[in-house]
This record gives sequence, structure tokens and C-alpha cells, in this order.
Amino acid sequence: MLALMDSTDADRERIIAQARRDAEQITAHARAEAAVIAADAGRRAGAAREEEARQVMAITRAEAARVMAEATQQAARTRQLAGQRMPALVSRAVDTIRQLWSEDS
Repeated sequence: MLALMDSTDADRERIIAQARRDAEQITAHARAEAAVIAADAGRRAGAAREEEARQVMAITRAEAARVMAEATQQAARTRQLAGQRMPALVSRAVDTIRQLWSEDS
């Protein structure tokens, strides 16, 4: 009877030891798999951030080009308007100077 109990105890210890080894292998495999998944997620997140940055830069460049084109057009209109108004302004200035000159004389 004692021999049978010793055999049962030994079997139980062997089964428990094997279960521990199996659990350690499963845990190690799960950790390795989790590390691979985390690394892949990190790469994907980095790629997504880079793509988002590229899109933002493209939008920003397009907006800057649009603003620059508008500013260039406004400057051209201002130059044209100044060119149109300049003769009249010069004539008024000359007339004012002549009038002041004639009053002093």
C-alpha cells in the first residue's frame, strides 16, 4: 500500500513538474509573440506618424503656395494702381509746390 502511495506521489510530482515546464514554455512563447506584436505595432505607428507628417507638410506647402500667389497678385494690383494714380499725384504735388512758390514770390 505504501509503495502504491509512493508511486502515486512520484507520478503527481512528475505531472506537476511537467505542467510547470509546459507553463514556462507557453509563457515564454506568449512573451516572444507579444514582443513581436508590440514591435510590429511600433513600426506601424511610426509609419502612420510619418505618413501623417507628409500629408500635413503637403497641405502646408499647398496653402503657402496659394497665399504666396494671392500676395503676388495683390502686389501686382497695387503696382498697377500706383502706376495709374502716380501721374495725378505728381501733378497735384507740382501744382501745390508752384502755388506755394508763387505765394512766396
